[in-house]
Amino acid sequence: MAEMTPEQQQALAIASARLRLQNQQQGQPADDALSVSRTGVGGLIEGIPIAGPIIRDWTERAAGATLAAFSDETYDQVMDRIHDANRAEKEANPIVDKGAQIAGAVAGTIPAVMAAPAAFGAGSGSLLLRSGISGMTGATIGGADAGVRSGGDAEKIKEGITMGGLFGLGGPVAGKVVGAGARSLVDALRTRAAARMAGMDPQAFGYFRRAFTDDGLDAVSLPQRLQEMGSNAIPADLGPNLQKQAGALAATPGAAQTTIRTTLADRAAGANARIGQTIDETTGRNVVPSGVQADIAANQNAHSPLYREAFREATPYNTEPIASALEADISRLRGPAQARLRQVRGMLNIADSNVLSTDPGVMFQSRQAIDGLLKTEIDPKVISALTEARQMLDDGLTRAVPRIKEVDAGYAELARQDEAVTRGQQVLDSGRTAPRPSELAGEVERGAQPQGMQIGPSAVPLRLSQGARAEIDRIVGTNSNDIVAMNRLIKGEGDWNRARLATLFGPEKAERLFKVLDNESIYADTANTVTRNSETAARLAAQNELGGGSGNFGVKEAFKAGGFLGAARSAAIDKVDGIVKALMSSNTGNATRESLARALVGEQREKLVEGLMRAKGMGTTPALVDPVVKALLLNAGTARTR
Repeated sequence: MAEMTPEQQQALAIASARLRLQNQQQGQPADDALSVSRTGVGGLIEGIPIAGPIIRDWTERAAGATLAAFSDETYDQVMDRIHDANRAEKEANPIVDKGAQIAGAVAGTIPAVMAAPAAFGAGSGSLLLRSGISGMTGATIGGADAGVRSGGDAEKIKEGITMGGLFGLGGPVAGKVVGAGARSLVDALRTRAAARMAGMDPQAFGYFRRAFTDDGLDAVSLPQRLQEMGSNAIPADLGPNLQKQAGALAATPGAAQTTIRTTLADRAAGANARIGQTIDETTGRNVVPSGVQADIAANQNAHSPLYREAFREATPYNTEPIASALEADISRLRGPAQARLRQVRGMLNIADSNVLSTDPGVMFQSRQAIDGLLKTEIDPKVISALTEARQMLDDGLTRAVPRIKEVDAGYAELARQDEAVTRGQQVLDSGRTAPRPSELAGEVERGAQPQGMQIGPSAVPLRLSQGARAEIDRIVGTNSNDIVAMNRLIKGEGDWNRARLATLFGPEKAERLFKVLDNESIYADTANTVTRNSETAARLAAQNELGGGSGNFGVKEAFKAGGFLGAARSAAIDKVDGIVKALMSSNTGNATRESLARALVGEQREKLVEGLMRAKGMGTTPALVDPVVKALLLNAGTARTR
């Protein structure tokens, strides 16, 4: 349909106005459908505070001027007819007129309340201050509206100021009261819908959501939090309020108690297996240090034939220079170092004589004896003297037995591996024998380098990790019933153990191991807390039942003990205790407790998250409640002056 031209629109408006006047002249009833519609539209416009009467007057004047221009009547005659028609329609439809004016007043005030909420008593400040501001705003609007509608009548303006101020004064209080009621109603509807989505009893869902919120949790991050804590994590692990609810259920006989206790017991029973599996996956198969070192010793013994083969090509060696050097040091040194060198000098002689031996085998055995002395020696001067003597013998053997260094390389590699196994068992120590992370990193780097004539990388880093793995196994074995102690011993007090294990097994594996240990520690803490709380609650219930319970220590007593802060803390704790008491009460049905128990142990997690998401926004007043209430109150005051 094509749009009408301005001339066509003007002609249609004139025809409508003429028809209206004609109907009035013919005495058409003022309560027909068309009149009711006009009354409603006019009332909506007229009801707008202050501006409403002005807008309606302008509209009627424009219509009157248009009709007068195209009729035989004067402008005043046309306006009189319009006013008479309006009065007749209002008298015929008083309810429609009053309702439309109220609707127009509210609709016209709401934007102002939302645009400048502080002027209507919202925002910060005491209730008295906000009520005063709202009263001033109401008085201003009431006076201005009365002035416009009465044509400036002073009495009407005074009445408008008074009534507007009184009703505006009550705006903040009324908004709060009505808002609380609306919030409760909306929350009840949301709770039922969210509980249905979560597959829970509505009362149980309300308990769970309150504890969930008090623990600072939100539905969006819930799946991620549980995933980070491992596949065996349950919602009860996430906060003290949820744990307290689980403790209350665990203390109350019934299906809910069985659900909570069975879940925690089954999880605790599998803790060692889960930890053991993670340790195997991150640090490798467990080894027994004594077994590894026995294998190393066997391999060292296997070098004996190789040494014998090498000595077949040996030639006599003049040890006079070595003996002279030793004698010079003996004459210079004093104390244990002198005694040890005198002992070594005697080893170079032919047995039971003072004659130096030229047999390379004597030098070899002397070197072996020095190695034995060095293993137990702690005096640095003795160690220095013996090391120098050994080096001279080693140089002589290299000349006398050409292939001995090849055999020495294999034997020395095994000796280093043996030492690495022992060193690895000290990695998690907290005493002075434990290496610093930087020291261990250096040992691993140096240990991987081949020594002497060895070909290929050394197995020292492997032996270090095997030693550390064995120590972890020892800690687990001696603390299998105390997950917290196990966690503390493996992780240590600071970050050193994390860095050490990252050096030996890799950062990712070390992080995974520590994460599992943390998770298992949380699981154990949940079980201990729930069990401890449930046993305490059961004892208190029995004590009260037998008449031995003590009086309540409430907010009043807390205020006496700790002032306002004590009272606040007491009120917060009483809030949680109230839920716990309700859960343990016979008035709370078994179905409610069982529904809450299933949620706390993580059954139907996906539905639970969906329900919590649906419940977001609960506890907040619907956005339009406060503006509507204040608009109604303000216009109730102005309506009394119209």
